[in-house]
Amino acid sequence: MKHTKKAAAFLAVMLAFALLLSACGGAPASQSDTTSDVYTQSAQGNNGPVTVEVEIADGAVTRVEVVENSETEGIADKPISEIPAWIVENQSLAVDTVSGATNTSNAIVEAVALCLDEAGLDAEEWKSRTVEVQQEPKEDITCDTVVVGAGGAGIRVALELADNGQNVILVEKQSMVGGATNLAATYFVAVDTTYQQEDGMTISIDDYVAQTAETNPDIDSDRLRLLLENSQESLDWLNSLGTNITRPLSNYQVATEDGSSLGAAIVKAMSSALEQSSVDLRLDTEAVEILTEDGAVTGVRVRDAGGEYSILADSVVLASGGFVSGTEAVEKYAPEWAGLPSTSAAGSTGEMFGLVEQIGGVLSNMDVVRLNPSVHSENGVNSSLSAARAEGGIIVNQQGLRFCNDYYPDYTTLSKWMVEQEGDYVYILIDQTAMDNSKRLQGFKDMGYFLEADTLEELAEKMGVPADNLVKTVEAYQEAVRTGVDEFGRTNNLSIDFSNPPYYAVTTSPGLQVSLGGILVDDTMRVQKQDGTSFDNLYAVGECADDGLFGCAPTNINITFGKMVADQILGR
Repeated sequence: MKHTKKAAAFLAVMLAFALLLSACGGAPASQSDTTSDVYTQSAQGNNGPVTVEVEIADGAVTRVEVVENSETEGIADKPISEIPAWIVENQSLAVDTVSGATNTSNAIVEAVALCLDEAGLDAEEWKSRTVEVQQEPKEDITCDTVVVGAGGAGIRVALELADNGQNVILVEKQSMVGGATNLAATYFVAVDTTYQQEDGMTISIDDYVAQTAETNPDIDSDRLRLLLENSQESLDWLNSLGTNITRPLSNYQVATEDGSSLGAAIVKAMSSALEQSSVDLRLDTEAVEILTEDGAVTGVRVRDAGGEYSILADSVVLASGGFVSGTEAVEKYAPEWAGLPSTSAAGSTGEMFGLVEQIGGVLSNMDVVRLNPSVHSENGVNSSLSAARAEGGIIVNQQGLRFCNDYYPDYTTLSKWMVEQEGDYVYILIDQTAMDNSKRLQGFKDMGYFLEADTLEELAEKMGVPADNLVKTVEAYQEAVRTGVDEFGRTNNLSIDFSNPPYYAVTTSPGLQVSLGGILVDDTMRVQKQDGTSFDNLYAVGECADDGLFGCAPTNINITFGKMVADQILGR
């Protein structure tokens, strides 16, 4: 009997020990009894890794948080804020990507999936957990003005009209506002502002117009003059919203004071103003038809997740952007450049142009686009490195030699010069002074885009170019900065002399930036008809409009002419 009691006692002790091991994780946990823990994983986003923290308790996700990322501010804000909450609420990874931010959306989902796998859960099963989301169809609605496109121009029109008492509906086919304005990298084109006057960077409006007309004889000089005469007012309005665009780069460029992205600053400020306004903003809503009756425009037909409905309005404003991110549109309108990467907004796909043609509107200069000479492509992502040139950088070929005015104002001509060089890319060079002046460049450095070295000889080795050539090139440019006389005729942004190491180089090649033609408009921004007259109440503004300026000051055009359109509507 004693022996039996001892054996039973021993077995009881062993059983308790085994249970203790199991509770401490000595054996794999099943999906139903996983203990609370926090997991961290990353997945590739649009600009680099997106890192998430996921807290899991008893097989359920109780918290998801994006803790680190280098995604584009404004574009990535919505998926970063909304997708984690959706996953927790629905206990599923079968989430729809945010339109216009697909790469960021997918990165969040994949990083969470890695966390689930690490926790012993079945990530693939979570991806198959479909969630039925039914959106009720909307009824037709009437307003004073409907604005199509919530980029910089569309928001400016909507805010001005709402501030003056109009009932405004603003529709946007993407899941966030900002459009291509989100991607405005560096500077606001303006002349003779108080900021430039204080720094001695001045040129008269007439002289600037004359210079611009020399490089583009087809430009509407009178309209350009009108734009520039209103630049100070537009900057004052933006800065009243908190953009802090006060740092002159040259006699025609003004940047944010801290060197952060111009577009991000503008969209953030305008989005805040939009939230506080009476504007009825409708995201994920695409215009599919311009409505007319007896030749007069009466509104737009739109489509959202609930189906189609009509928005009837006294005035219609088209601010729908360009087409360079639309493969089919580029092949149709500008086939010479088909196949080039685009650095424009994902929503710049050009469907609106066909809708305008259907009602007898005129398109013009559709084959004219601007190339971006500063596109860096890495991991399938195309990024504009324009800030590197704006902060004083120079361009060298794969022999380490400059070959042109690397700040030539016609970007398409500059891009063609680059294509003539041997190899598939050239380099932009800067030094630490330029890097210190630009948060945008610092972000690209953190993503690993730049080669870096303490001497030019070391940098040449990393670039694979002859060191003697690179040193001589920089020495010649240093002399140009000192004297103000450059062998290639560069006169603007001679702002760094490469005396402040370390030195940086980044590969770059041309890509599509914006379309410069579009919907033909008259002097009051009304859409023109085939017979030479204009629609009384249909307007176009921003990149979608051919306003005669060929995108020579895109962000300024959005803000200044956006207000002009609103003034025209209010004065009707």
